[in-house]
Amino acid sequence: MILKTLFSIALFFTGGHVIDTKLGLHHYSDNDYEEIFYLKNKASISKNCIRHSENENIKKMRRSKTDGGSETIFKVTKNEEKDSLQETLEEEITS
Repeated sequence: MILKTLFSIALFFTGGHVIDTKLGLHHYSDNDYEEIFYLKNKASISKNCIRHSENENIKKMRRSKTDGGSETIFKVTKNEEKDSLQETLEEEITS
């Protein structure tokens, strides 16, 4: 229950947006954002970014800071395989 409340607060403040390690802004649907929120450390997932209209791999990582704290960062990379597969399917449909 506490984790669901924490998720609701995070979704309220971020609106489903994620900032990656290169300071890029990505937007995901509420259901996708929930799956990203509950990812374990060093786990990755593939989701559709609404802002870029592309499939992207999101990797959640925790790193230690020098002052003893820790922070969660997200590494977002473009998913080339699914994008090229989708383009191929679209070409076949239009042909």
